[in-house]
Formats: sequence, structure tokens, C-alpha cells
Amino acid sequence: MSKHIRIVIHVLLLCAGLMARPWVLLFGTTACDDCAQFKQNWQEDYAQPDDPLLIFINVEDEDNYRFLAKIEKTLHVTDRGSSFPILLVGRRFLKGMDEFDDVADDLPQLLETQPDDPIFKPLQALADQSKKSLAEYTAPKDETVAATPTTVSSAQDTPRLLFFEQPGCQKCSRQRREFSLLQTALPKLEISSYDVTTLEGQAMLSRARKALNIPLDDKNLAPMVAWSNGYATGRLVTADEIQAALAAAPQDDVFWLQPLSQDELQGEQDRMSAFLKTLTWGGIVLGGLVDGVNPCAFATSIFLISYLLYLKRRRRDIIIVGSCFCLGVFITYFLFGLALSSVLRQLQNWRWLKIALYGGIGIVGLVLCALHLRDAIRFRRTGKASDMDMGLSKDTHRNIHEKIRKFTTYRTWLMGPAAVLLGGMVSTMELACTGQVYFPMLAAMSAQGFNARFIWMLTCYNLFFILPLAVITVLAAYGVGAKSLGDWAKNHVFSTKVVMAALFALLGVLMLWLAFR
Repeated sequence: MSKHIRIVIHVLLLCAGLMARPWVLLFGTTACDDCAQFKQNWQEDYAQPDDPLLIFINVEDEDNYRFLAKIEKTLHVTDRGSSFPILLVGRRFLKGMDEFDDVADDLPQLLETQPDDPIFKPLQALADQSKKSLAEYTAPKDETVAATPTTVSSAQDTPRLLFFEQPGCQKCSRQRREFSLLQTALPKLEISSYDVTTLEGQAMLSRARKALNIPLDDKNLAPMVAWSNGYATGRLVTADEIQAALAAAPQDDVFWLQPLSQDELQGEQDRMSAFLKTLTWGGIVLGGLVDGVNPCAFATSIFLISYLLYLKRRRRDIIIVGSCFCLGVFITYFLFGLALSSVLRQLQNWRWLKIALYGGIGIVGLVLCALHLRDAIRFRRTGKASDMDMGLSKDTHRNIHEKIRKFTTYRTWLMGPAAVLLGGMVSTMELACTGQVYFPMLAAMSAQGFNARFIWMLTCYNLFFILPLAVITVLAAYGVGAKSLGDWAKNHVFSTKVVMAALFALLGVLMLWLAFR
């Protein structure tokens, strides 16, 4: 029998009510990217009238979420999906798109076990009536909800829960929807929520570890639901389970009601900074100096001084121009640091983005380590800077030199302001090269939060970044020629590249640790 004849017969049987159309349920939210992509793919792959109908149920609606819970109870599901999307194919629940992909070839066999329990009758009716490949279903309001009995004794009129979550956590999202079911049965339930990505959240988590004897080897506990004498983590904790735990939990020993003390917050701050303290002031100084003697920055500084000497500027003019140029570079780099660190701190609110960004920086750091080692080996073999890849392009060098020539022709009283502006412009153009060190260092410094220590670290880094330029200025003013400075820089390219490679290796490892800590 040809496929077209089979489709016609199937459609006729459906119209005659002699055959039920199979269906698949998709539980998700309107903001779920996986849900949107799955619906689009379904409409493309299952467009025939006899194909199963995909029914989308938005769990942001409380009645729809309650409907999901009822289905799970009806089918006696013990391993409930802790995040969305969730699919029901036949009588089998699938947690996410990966599980569906694993069984996609067995879809016809799974649909043969289509459930016929009374709770599914409205869904079957929708499937039989629909002529499309996608439909949306809204569960009717449950009028019996208000009558749900409570098993918590009258002595516990105000049951309390402690909840740890983190931004962007899908498991946390479903757990909160489970709380909505629980609060129907326990209208006076109080839930204290803490974000584990904050200092307060980590401090309260430390208190919970001590009170509930939670092993320290548990890394990421969110989502975690805790009551006075117990906790559950790493899975969906159902409303029934929580209600039973609260019924047996004493309410006179709720350890999280006492406000966090300053000692607890300070202790947690010290603990969170323990690893990052390896990024000592010595590390900041080294990073700034290495960045400052970066061939990109060093070559520009030498050209500036050599051009001033070529113009036969006085010692006083060289010191003024060099100092103001240093000031312009410092201000520009400092402002760049504040702006970039602000962006990095905002990204902390989305864990997946933080992991992607910091992990990406870590991988890039390791790649840059390898590339700078390659440059060092090439330079050792040939002695030619043109054989190195990690530097500014010829066009950028040419553009910088042209601006230096223009700004150094101003009258003496204009040279200071012009040099400040020149420093800002040149450092902006060099950022693509010097930022290879600066950006990972910023990520490491800003991970400790925006505080006085961060400002001092940023200031220190930029002071040592401009230190080589300041030294060049003084040496040039007191008779050291540009050729001598250039020869010194050339003789130390190999060692500079090796030190930069080591610094990138350290920063790469640090960024990967920050991404997954």
C-alpha cells in the first residue's frame, strides 16, 4: 500500500472516529528556547494529517503545572524531571531534548502505549479534532484545590522552609513552581530564599552546612530545600515530600531566622577570597609590568621618545610630553578597566553566561600562552620581529606613528594637553594587543566584587603598566638615545615573550577555576 493511500485511509478513519490520533505532550514555558526550537522542528518533521499532534502546555500557568503533577501521579512517576522542557511520549516521560533524541527512532512504538486514563480524555479529544501538527492546551481550573487537607499540626501554624537557588537555574525554576502547590495546602508557609551567588547566600549556606551536617565536598547545592532538621538537594523535592518533612520537623529550632552577623559575612568573604588571594600584589605588579613591556606598547613608547629627540626638543619638553602621555594612557586604561569590570560583574547574574565567558577567557589564555611561546621560538631563530604574529598590524603601527608626528608639532604650551589626548588615543588603538593581558587580569580582580581592594588593585596594575614608559621618558631626557632603548627591547623580546606565555598559562587556569567554582 502506498504512503498516500495509507494517509487517506488514516484520515478517513480519524474523521469517522474509528481511530484515535496519537499525541505528544510538551511541558515548558514561553521563554524556553528549547521548547520553541522543538515546536518548530516538529511542525517541519510531522506535517502530515496522520502524524502525531504535539500539544504544548505552558507550566507558567499554575493550573497547567498542577495538571503536570496530576499526570505524574497518575502514571506513578518516581524520577520526576527537575527542569523544563519535559515531554510525555506514550506513557513515558522524557527529561529534555537529549532524551527525546535518544528515542526518536522508537517514537511509533512508544506511541502505541498511549495512555487512556480519564485525565487524558481532553487531550485525546483535542488531538482527534485538530488538523494541525501543533496545538496548545490549558488545563481547567481545579475547584478542589482549596479543600486540600494539611498534615501539619495546628501547633505549626507558620511552617518555614529555607531555599537556596541561583540565577538561570532551570531546576530552581521548577522547584519554585512546586512551592506554589505546597502553599495551597499550607497558606501560612514562609519560604526564606537565598541566592548562592551572593555573599549573603554563601554565608547562610555555611550556616546550613553546620546545622544540618552537610558534607563540605558537596560543591553546587542549588537548588536546595531545607527545613529545621533536614534538607534535599540535586533533584525536584515534591510538595508532598516537603509537607511530610514539615509535619515531623520541629519549628522551635529554625536556624535561619537569626539575621546573618557581620562575623559570618566577613568569614564568608575571607573564605571566598582564599583562592583569589593567590593573585597577590606581586601578581598584579608582574602583570602590569609584563603588559607594559609588551612589544606593542614598548615599540610605541620608543618611537614617541625617538621622534621628540629627532625634533631636538629640550629635556623639559621631553619630560612634559612623556609625563602627560603616561597620564593619558593611565586614565584611558583605568576607565577601560572600570567599564569592562562592570560588564563582567553584570554577567555574574547569569551562571551559564559566566561559565561560557570565563571558560572562554581561560581557553583563550591557554591558546595565547602557546602562541606567545611560538613567537618566542620564531624570534630566537630569526631575530626578526616581523616573524611574530602576536602584535599590532602594520596599518595600526603606521596610524599610531602618524598621530605621534602630528601631536608633537604643537607649541610648547599645547604639548601637555595634546600628549594626554595622544596617550588616550594610542592606548585605545593598542588595546587589541595589550588587552590580551589586561582583560583576564580584570576578570580575576573583579571576581572579588567591586570594593576598595579592587580599585587599589586596578590602580596598582595601571601604575606599573605605565612604569616602563615613565622610565623610558626619564632615560631619554637624560641622554639615553632611542637606539639604545630599541636595542635593549630587541635583546629582551624572547624573555618578554616567555614571561607573557607563563602569565597567560596562569591566567588561563585561574579563569577556568573561576568559571566552574
